Amino acid sequence: MLRTRRYFVVLLIMSLFVSLFARLFYLQIIIKDRFIALADGQHSSAHRIEPRRGGIFDGHMDPLAINLDAPSIYCNSREIADPEGTAGILAGILEIDKDTLFEKLSRDKAFVWIERKVAEEEAAAVVGTGVKGLYIVQESRRNYPSGKLASHVIGFAGTDNTGLEGLELMFDGQLKGVPGERRSLRDARQRTVFYIEKESVPPKNGSDIILTIDSVIQFIAEEELSVMAEKYRPESASVIVMEPDTGRILALAGYPDYDLNDHGRAPKEHIKNTAVADMYEPGSVFKIVTASAVINENAVGLDEEIYCENGVYSVGGRILHDVHKYGKLPFLEVIAKSSNIGTVKAAQKLGKKPLYDYIKRFGFGELTGIGLPGEASGICRPPSKWSKSDMTTIPIGQGIAVTPIQLVSAVSVIANGGYLMTPRIVDKIVNWEGDISNEFRTDVKRRVLNSETCDKMKDIMEAVINDGTGKRARSKKYRLCGKTGTAQMVDPAGGYYADRYNSTFIGFGPKEKPLVSIIVTAKYPKKAHYGGTVAGPVFKNIAERALQYLASNPGTAETEGIQ
Repeated sequence: MLRTRRYFVVLLIMSLFVSLFARLFYLQIIIKDRFIALADGQHSSAHRIEPRRGGIFDGHMDPLAINLDAPSIYCNSREIADPEGTAGILAGILEIDKDTLFEKLSRDKAFVWIERKVAEEEAAAVVGTGVKGLYIVQESRRNYPSGKLASHVIGFAGTDNTGLEGLELMFDGQLKGVPGERRSLRDARQRTVFYIEKESVPPKNGSDIILTIDSVIQFIAEEELSVMAEKYRPESASVIVMEPDTGRILALAGYPDYDLNDHGRAPKEHIKNTAVADMYEPGSVFKIVTASAVINENAVGLDEEIYCENGVYSVGGRILHDVHKYGKLPFLEVIAKSSNIGTVKAAQKLGKKPLYDYIKRFGFGELTGIGLPGEASGICRPPSKWSKSDMTTIPIGQGIAVTPIQLVSAVSVIANGGYLMTPRIVDKIVNWEGDISNEFRTDVKRRVLNSETCDKMKDIMEAVINDGTGKRARSKKYRLCGKTGTAQMVDPAGGYYADRYNSTFIGFGPKEKPLVSIIVTAKYPKKAHYGGTVAGPVFKNIAERALQYLASNPGTAETEGIQ
């Protein structure tokens, strides 16, 4: 009996030793990394170091988006003696709801954001309260030195420096950079003793984006657009100025605009970039596409006369009207005077399939590739889906939906001698070390017209301004070419509005060597609605001012054609 008890005690002791050994093996061998991490977490910490967001600059390196230091307020709520009283004090300084502040101050945490990127005066007032547990830290805040300038192009970044609209969103990955890390050793009270520099990783700041935008021409476009908007009160409007030989966008403006430094108060419709996102039936400006196709295929000559039916023509199951009762007109005057009937008759000589092919060659029904968020491709149905009457509407810009950026690209085909260019608004990306990481070059998509056709179209479009529907765009300084467009707006309930129009003017100048292509659009203008009346003068003013500026700044663009 005694021997049995001894065996039992020995077995029990051995079992305890085995269990203890197994436990020690598990803790020190199997899961040792977990305890090392816990110990490391208690005695060392990693502080994230935010990179500096890259800037956005115009083509002359004038800053459009930069970073400024801004104070942010946080608290160690465990140190706040009177959360309710402190909430009341802060509510008066920061204009934040007291209950919201009380909830933050009452959390059992060592770090809680109170308000980020506040004004210097507000931060000073918080420091002046002397409340223990409130702290200030400097962060980087996005700033837009020119306020509203090019707002629809640049877009904006949020509180955490993440791009939310425009190029800030499109190139967020390049602008943002890569965060770094700084490790430190802490004592038992979690106080930093020293930094472990050899284990720290510096941040990589974001790259700078250099645009093709010229701030002077951008300012001119926005100023002239504002004058037009004040006079005619459209729902929205846009201007694009393009360099036709390269596709470089020199200006892109929208109305209504908004202050990038106060974007939180801007209605959503003000933020929308209508120059690339709005689709609409273009009306008579689209006749340049039909006329170019007809001439390029030798279907009609410039001097060939077309009978315009004295303003009323029954065709394709519908009645086609002209504003004026024209009889016989040479084809040049058909376009210059914007005869719907004459244009449709010319298109019928060309044929449905060839017309559609040219529409596609001009880039309609596809994205231009400008690289701005929200771009629409428009609507361009194949001939198999055309109705009987489409051959009487599409040639004059009805039954098809386009965007302003597509139209200015199309008119640039005529201006540059027949090539469809990819429009571009970014010139290059420069990394934080000053090296060019990406350079965007001129991209020719395809040849659309021969040079002889372009010369004939220039004669037609000059006649539009000198003797046709675009007389209000006539300049005493330069030979300009253009085309008017006035289109009834589509009613979502069906058909067209009787009293709502889209007014458009497209063109380029000078005629001999075009340096700028321009489109001006106005959606539902009041008091007047004809494209030549509403948009024509804006085109002329922008063209004159932009060409004068380019002539006085030889390094800005190729200027030999200016006279």
